[in-house]
Amino acid sequence: MKSISLLCSALVLLGGASVAQAATSSYSVTTTWYEPETRPYDSIFIGSFTYDDATRTLSNLQGSLSESMSGGLQSGTPMTWLTLSHQLVSWYDGTLGGTFAATFRNPTTTTFTTSFGSDTWLPGGEVLYAGFPSAIANPGNAYALIFVPDNPLAQLTQAQLDKLAYADCAPGGMMGATCMTGTSIAGYGALGTMSGYPLSQSIAAVPEPESSAMFLAGLGVMGWIAFRRKAS
Repeated sequence: MKSISLLCSALVLLGGASVAQAATSSYSVTTTWYEPETRPYDSIFIGSFTYDDATRTLSNLQGSLSESMSGGLQSGTPMTWLTLSHQLVSWYDGTLGGTFAATFRNPTTTTFTTSFGSDTWLPGGEVLYAGFPSAIANPGNAYALIFVPDNPLAQLTQAQLDKLAYADCAPGGMMGATCMTGTSIAGYGALGTMSGYPLSQSIAAVPEPESSAMFLAGLGVMGWIAFRRKAS
């Protein structure tokens, strides 16, 4: 009986150790941009990603972005959600101490056309367009830009939060050639096109399947031992 108890303890410890020692881990993320002109609806990105803490690289960022303008304020119609499944951009920022990554609706970063005619995807301090001046040329792209600190579970500082951004240039429910955006004055020199700005971001660890299975197996053995002792 003692050997079984030791085995079960080892299983539990091994399950926890495999999580602690893993360089690559999976996380879920929820980012919210406050939209004062579409209350009570906000623009929200809900997604997941893989992070390698040894190299500080982020991969497989994907999820869904809500269209706050599509919610029916009077009828209570739920918001439309866009699927963002193409992580095309990622870089490490040593000054802010973390990694940026953006996932897109289309398999290309072509999102905006500024009023000066240059194509870009990063938000700037002016009204941004898609297919300007006509909505016909709108590529219909959208993205969410998140930030993962060196400790992914740490709360973002204000400086880190200020750099979160999103853009929704998809047709239907939006503003034609004008993109719906969320940015901060501190981060980009202007609020979003409808005064939206980053409000919060939360990241949670997702247990690896093999670690969870081993941990549950250890708990199962412990429960069986407790049952046998009670029965005897």
